[in-house]
Amino acid sequence: MRAYIPVVPSQIEVLLREGRFRFAQAFVTTRLFFEENSEVDEEEREFELSLLAAQASREIQESQESNGYVLAVNLTSVQSGSESGFQVELLSEIEWSQVDAVLIAQSEEEELTWFASQEVQDNLPSWLTSEN
Repeated sequence: MRAYIPVVPSQIEVLLREGRFRFAQAFVTTRLFFEENSEVDEEEREFELSLLAAQASREIQESQESNGYVLAVNLTSVQSGSESGFQVELLSEIEWSQVDAVLIAQSEEEELTWFASQEVQDNLPSWLTSEN
């Protein structure tokens, strides 16, 4: 199952360094989200979920001017717990190998920049600088 986890750069750094990190929740196509977005295709639903996660990242940082950082990950069936709204509880740590990409919303526009997991190491220093 594809999931979108709102993060801050320091969490990405720990995940990359340690190989795993414990997050509480992730945005996924829950029953409620599907019911409210049944008229759009899967790609559009995933885009909407990633935008919600980017907004949640800004809220974590307590700044709407901050970049919104999102991990696009593949969850195993045993990692997802109960649904709450458009999110699912995460029952175990996320492994770095589950990360497909880091998505970054750099403005309020509905636009995300995509970085493959292999590109994260090279870009992380600038993301950490922007967090501080």
